[in-house]
Amino acid sequence: MESKLVVALDLMKESDLIEMAAKIGSMVFAIKLNWPAILLSGSRIIRDVSRYSRVICDFKVADIPNTNSLITEKALEMGAWGIISHSFTGHDSLRAVIESAGDMKVFSVVSMSHPGSAEFINPNTDRLVEMSVRAGAAGFIAPGNNPAEIARIRKMAPGKIIMTPGVGAQGGKAGDAIRAGADLVIVGRSVYTSADPVKQVGNLNMEIDSSV
Repeated sequence: MESKLVVALDLMKESDLIEMAAKIGSMVFAIKLNWPAILLSGSRIIRDVSRYSRVICDFKVADIPNTNSLITEKALEMGAWGIISHSFTGHDSLRAVIESAGDMKVFSVVSMSHPGSAEFINPNTDRLVEMSVRAGAAGFIAPGNNPAEIARIRKMAPGKIIMTPGVGAQGGKAGDAIRAGADLVIVGRSVYTSADPVKQVGNLNMEIDSSV
């Protein structure tokens, strides 16, 4: 069974990041890179990590359409499999990401897992899901520490991919997220700070497989 695990490698030393990617890349669905890795090493880190696994660029793109297109085109050029975009900037901005993505998968943020998300993003989840479907997003980012919200979003958009952060260090459980309707589970700190990251990835894969 193919892994449903996406590992976020927010390591601030390039050699450590590449070493970790080499260790776990074949065991996971994808490796997620955020802005710290890009600012540390440049966009070439996308290509370097993609030697070991699919790469999802967690850029949470959130600008005017033209700027969004430029960011997305660069991620595509460097070999990313997917890119994460905010949706609160509106249909035209999200659509610019999707139109520039080529064969990359675009994941729209419709709900978040940190406390501040209750102020603006989460109260508008339904509208963001509807707009993202209309724009043509491949899937959504929804909080893995809120299975009820995952299940609700799954009912709203049954054909879309749901990828969930908030598992591990933020309290969510991978199996609970999958049972609620998530397709992919994002884990970061609980893997790369583990004394044995390979064993930790194996344990998470087993937990996920047992919940399917």
